[in-house]
Amino acid sequence: MTRTTKTVLGGWLMCASALTACVDKDTPGVDSDTDTTASAVTATPPATGAVDTEDAPPGTSADNPDDSGGGTGAASAGSSDTSTPPETTGVDGTTGLAATGCQKVDLLFVIDSDLTMKSEQEGLIAAFPAFYDGIKSTLGMQDTHVMAVGADDGKGLSNTSQCLGGGKCFCGPAPVCCANTCEGGNAETCNGVACAGLQISECASQYGAGRDYSNAGKFCEIADGRRYMLDSQPDIHATFGCAAAVGQYEAQTDKRPMFAATEAVSAAMNGAGGCDEGFLRSDALLVVVFVSDKDDSNENGGTGSPGGPQEWYDALVAAKGGSADSVVVLGLVGDGNMTGGGCAPGMTPDMETLAGGPAPRLQEFVSKFSHGAIGSICAADYAPFFTNGITVVEQACDAFTPG
Repeated sequence: MTRTTKTVLGGWLMCASALTACVDKDTPGVDSDTDTTASAVTATPPATGAVDTEDAPPGTSADNPDDSGGGTGAASAGSSDTSTPPETTGVDGTTGLAATGCQKVDLLFVIDSDLTMKSEQEGLIAAFPAFYDGIKSTLGMQDTHVMAVGADDGKGLSNTSQCLGGGKCFCGPAPVCCANTCEGGNAETCNGVACAGLQISECASQYGAGRDYSNAGKFCEIADGRRYMLDSQPDIHATFGCAAAVGQYEAQTDKRPMFAATEAVSAAMNGAGGCDEGFLRSDALLVVVFVSDKDDSNENGGTGSPGGPQEWYDALVAAKGGSADSVVVLGLVGDGNMTGGGCAPGMTPDMETLAGGPAPRLQEFVSKFSHGAIGSICAADYAPFFTNGITVVEQACDAFTPG
């Protein structure tokens, strides 16, 4: 039996379907399923806190706040039996057969870093604690990987550069900009790191590599030198707030969110010696969350991710051993082309407010997954979308068999 959830909250549309995400039936190449309607579970928006950004100079875009919501949980969408600690081996301890349900979840966040993404990044960071806590409490599990990646290769053109007395310099986007700043000869430190000991990993300039620093140059202190967080990460809410503060800047290469997503789960990145080594697990449900205020378009081959919705879908499914039921995709995008969308038709991204242009390719990509949902990038509060996302994850877990 299939189930479709279609809800309009706060003037914007959320959909979760066992067949397709909810997309305007007038959008080319995208189907709509509106057979069954049910109300969504709502959650109180989490409080927000701040992560220390050291002493970066005020008034620069390098001061993008490393905010993290202070909420400790969310109303769960549905229920799960948590009376017995879940298995973590993928094998039922009683029968010896393959266990079903989620004992492990890998959370991948792909975050656009364009000049217009400040408010949207802040909204994501504020909504994360309730989403993360809600998934764990709903599924009754304690084995989560969390990784944030940008939509580019980290080699953005510096949009901030300021040196104070004593050779104390700051630049953004960090950390790659520090190489040029320190090479200039006038800097003693860059973003709080001594130029004499400056070491920038090659992973800092690769698509799909997990972020371990904020745009302001603050290293996020992810435990054990990983580029993703475990449940044991001290203050994981604040640490995510640091890593997800990807900044807003122009890039020497295109912003390619879907290419970043597929690279993040590639064998090269996750294998021995890879930047994201150990993030993706064969026996874990993969949940991909992407946030962008524009479509991922490669018209004439000049911009955006290579391929299209089908190729992106195929790459994610292949990374999970060919099991589409092992993947959940949640997208916050411009939806002015969708019925009930929260963005105005014809809206374009804006540097000062929540806004986004129509994203038919990204919408089509989400619609290809049995477990997926689309939310409006223009929503004033992302908490309802992520609460709905917990329901989608729970539904996926009902059908999940660890690999």
